[in-house]
Amino acid sequence: MKLIITILLFCGLSVTAQNEKNNLRTEEIKIESGEIIKKYNNDKLESFAVQIYANSYYNSFFFTKENDTIVVKNLNEQDAIIKIYVKNKKKVSEFIYKGKQIFYLEVIDFNINNLPEKSKISNRIYDNEKTSYLYKNNMANADGDDFEKSYKLFLFLKTSENNVTVDSIFNQIADFFSKEDAIYRIYMSKYRDKINAESATNTTAYLITDESGKIKNGILWTEKPSNNGEYHIYKNGKIIKSENIKLESFQKIINTYYIESADFNE
Repeated sequence: MKLIITILLFCGLSVTAQNEKNNLRTEEIKIESGEIIKKYNNDKLESFAVQIYANSYYNSFFFTKENDTIVVKNLNEQDAIIKIYVKNKKKVSEFIYKGKQIFYLEVIDFNINNLPEKSKISNRIYDNEKTSYLYKNNMANADGDDFEKSYKLFLFLKTSENNVTVDSIFNQIADFFSKEDAIYRIYMSKYRDKINAESATNTTAYLITDESGKIKNGILWTEKPSNNGEYHIYKNGKIIKSENIKLESFQKIINTYYIESADFNE
């Protein structure tokens, strides 16, 4: 039955490679535990579907572009939607469940003297590239929990985030799912953790700003010479703790801080 539903949902993507009149074609690529089916029009990628097979499990994710927004839906969690778009050449992502925004992530320029007002901000270094995010976490308000696969895709799907366009992100996602181990990178935690460790992903800040854009609460690591650094913990606008520490050692401290701070998990 699921296969029949998938065919119906995907019928807009199903065209023959011989349809030369409209210059439409499809491309199918087998990957570990599934396949990706791409639809092109005049050699431009219009949409694609990722089908996942794992023992008795089956699912399909559908990627389309609607009004300059990438929309991601899946067969088994139809109340969950991922939206990706671009603001000022920077990536913005939303996770929506039952029509409500559950998580929001916007790439921003980080200037400690000019931060967004009344915001939550996180910083990280991934493959030696520094990136800052404005985010909203409304997971506690989710009405239900049927979104595990979609949420993991939202969290772990990596693309470029600065100097991007909707088309460039869309093509990157399609290229990612064309790789043999794409499903493993999203859904197998041990495999994913190994890849992330090799990519050297490190978090450097979780901050909350006040109505004037000043840091109210949070933790911030700043790089110093010789691969060392210093972190500050802020409370009510004041620094209450400082310590010199290397970035790698700081990861345990910031992870503990995040878990124990209710402000960041509201």
